[in-house]
Amino acid sequence: MTGPELELPAEARLLVALARLRPDTDVRGRVHDLLTRHEEFDWGRFVDLASRHMVLPLISRNVLRNRLSHDDDGRQQMPYAWLYADVYQGTRRRNLALSDEFGWVLGQLNAAGLRYVIRKGPALTDGLYRDPGTRRISDLDVLIRRTDLPVLAEVATAAGYDVGKVTPTGTRIAPFDRRTTLYWQVNLGNVALPYLKLGHRPEVETFILSPCFSLFQPNAGLPLSPDPFLERATPTVIYGQPARVLDPADQLIDACVQLHAEATLLYYIESDKDLTLRKFVDLVELLHVSTAQDLSRFRTRAHELGCGPSVHYALHYTRQLYPEAVPPGLAEEFQPADTAYLDEYGGFDGTPKRWDVGFTERMFDRGRRHAVEVRSNVPGTRSSV
Repeated sequence: MTGPELELPAEARLLVALARLRPDTDVRGRVHDLLTRHEEFDWGRFVDLASRHMVLPLISRNVLRNRLSHDDDGRQQMPYAWLYADVYQGTRRRNLALSDEFGWVLGQLNAAGLRYVIRKGPALTDGLYRDPGTRRISDLDVLIRRTDLPVLAEVATAAGYDVGKVTPTGTRIAPFDRRTTLYWQVNLGNVALPYLKLGHRPEVETFILSPCFSLFQPNAGLPLSPDPFLERATPTVIYGQPARVLDPADQLIDACVQLHAEATLLYYIESDKDLTLRKFVDLVELLHVSTAQDLSRFRTRAHELGCGPSVHYALHYTRQLYPEAVPPGLAEEFQPADTAYLDEYGGFDGTPKRWDVGFTERMFDRGRRHAVEVRSNVPGTRSSV
């Protein structure tokens, strides 16, 4: 069912098995076999893991489509059967509401003549998952040149967005304090402060526009210019509007680099968002639809950009979860001579430390954020966890 099956608890094994856009053809039999062998299966932990790993909507789709809540004799084998229908339909309603809002925003960006690329969530949900109920979207991530930020800011402001954060009462967007603003300006050179707009509806508390200027962390030693990615961008339609997304090879690079960065940055560890299964599933599905030509370009560009260690990190650990998903030899092609970094965190923060436990253990251990030896200096990080 999974690569490291013997190392994972039953709840994590079921999680990995069901968190697929294309689950095993014998998924019903495998689920029944796993549950039969583990009478003390902890369904509360399973739902918690699925939620924290951001794959509960995808799992819910698979439970509903394959009627996994009942065995072949019609007996209920999964409690809380109603939960999966509610999560799937709720995610669908949320993403359709985002589609209405972000489609209008994209229309305004197009009218302003802005050159941009849509990354991550919206591009993947619309272009890869093709089902608004399967993947929860958080924001509209827009890659632009830094010099074009005033254009995006003008569009965002005219549409009712403000730079800031939601107040505790949820009634308005308050400006960031000076310390937070200064920290972003000095330390987060590849992104800008997000633009927020209250959703005023149950399924969407806040609409978020996230401008970024590079796919790479500022201190990663990689080329920061977005120009090559903007020039290679692929035209498509997102939310009913003409838009552009990263070309297939660049999408793979983006997925690998982001997975490595977020898995090891102190901010993400402290926020409990470092190791989420959804990032691995995104990469698995991108690999699944990649052509031989896409993979060839991916190899060439990753070497040229110098992001081989991040690519190896992402593919190495993806293969541990989904061994059949990574083409043979692909991870090894980017393996550096020294692989000690595979068990390190904090490298992008300038304070590399080594984990005391292995990958699969920390992947499904919520307490890992309490085990780090150093802390980030991102304002408000620990209070926001």
